[in-house]
Amino acid sequence: MTGPKVFIVIVWILKGAVSNQWEIKMPQEIDVISGFCVQIPCTFEIPDSFTKYLNKSVEAVWKKTDASLGSTVFSSKSVASVLKGSVTGNLLSKNCTTVFQNFPAGSNDTYFFRLQGPEPLIYTFLQGVNINVHADLLAPMLSPHIDVLEVSEGKNVTLTCSTVLSCPSRQPVMHWSVTLGGKIDPTIQVDEFGQTLLVSSQMFNASPLNDGLKVSCFLVYSQDIRRPIETSITLRVLYTPQNTIALANPSGPLYEGNVVTLSCQSDANPAVKRYEWFKETGNGELVLKAQKQTLTMTVSSNVLGLYVCKANNIHGDDQSTAVTVELKGCQCTIAPYIMCGVLTGFLILITVVDLVKYKSLLKRLKWVEDLRGPMAYATLNRTNDSSVYNEIQITANRTEEDYVNKN
Repeated sequence: MTGPKVFIVIVWILKGAVSNQWEIKMPQEIDVISGFCVQIPCTFEIPDSFTKYLNKSVEAVWKKTDASLGSTVFSSKSVASVLKGSVTGNLLSKNCTTVFQNFPAGSNDTYFFRLQGPEPLIYTFLQGVNINVHADLLAPMLSPHIDVLEVSEGKNVTLTCSTVLSCPSRQPVMHWSVTLGGKIDPTIQVDEFGQTLLVSSQMFNASPLNDGLKVSCFLVYSQDIRRPIETSITLRVLYTPQNTIALANPSGPLYEGNVVTLSCQSDANPAVKRYEWFKETGNGELVLKAQKQTLTMTVSSNVLGLYVCKANNIHGDDQSTAVTVELKGCQCTIAPYIMCGVLTGFLILITVVDLVKYKSLLKRLKWVEDLRGPMAYATLNRTNDSSVYNEIQITANRTEEDYVNKN
């Protein structure tokens, strides 16, 4: 016998086995809001020998507390039922889905379905549904079901918010406090027991920016729009050290003998487990100098150079840019420079005063010369006369040419 034929025979046998048993399928538990409706998804199977009795005269009955001795709370043929509602499923199609209206508070119990038809089709199914009635609105379910989600950087995360629409006619609005994965419109889904769910999921890659972020899913019911119901989860993202920086105090060139402290800072989750200080050699290699967050040194020619810091945790490490320890030319005081400046200024002042005096003297000499006027020169000539007096000849001022040596 070939594979497909074997499969068909097995399915036929199993189907026959199922159809010869009394079985019902519905949720084990339903949470209900007091005063809301409640829908109980329900399907059943009966032995083949009873199928011919399944007709429109069959009455759908719900009992509570006990399958055998429990009291009847609903009958599809009676208007005086304790619970008001209707069978929305088609009994002829073995669908017993029932909706109860205005489910009352204090009605927490186990409810059983019973087929009440023409004999011998009278049977109460042994599997019941537990109905829990709540006075307050029900918060949504958030998956994963934990308060703090710990995840490594870069990992794909899926957060799913859902709520059972136990009363489909009162569907709430669902939204998120923060959107991390694009458009996340809620969708309607149906689970294996036939319950209607409102579901919204968002997917994203964990980032250090998400660390400590609280993500909430809200339900807002139209009758209580001012009081949204929420469920939250906090993200704890684990990541390697990042943004590592090295600092020198004091910074800049230092004098020999000064004390300098190098400190390292880094962002990591979990926190940095080990800090390491390295000094760069001339060929670019790194030499380990210390394994601590701060490094204190006395400045000398031996400690001059470039230093880098490495931060390590269980997820990896990160390295800072280099910080420089350098030496100033000499350790001079400012006093000699001040004295030199004062002396230089004094000399300039004296020079200026002397120049002023010199120019003033020149002006005075010129003024005296102008007062004297032009000078006359006399030439004595010897005559042949025996006169006692000689002739005096007056000439005008001689020019500069008169004084030139003509020899």
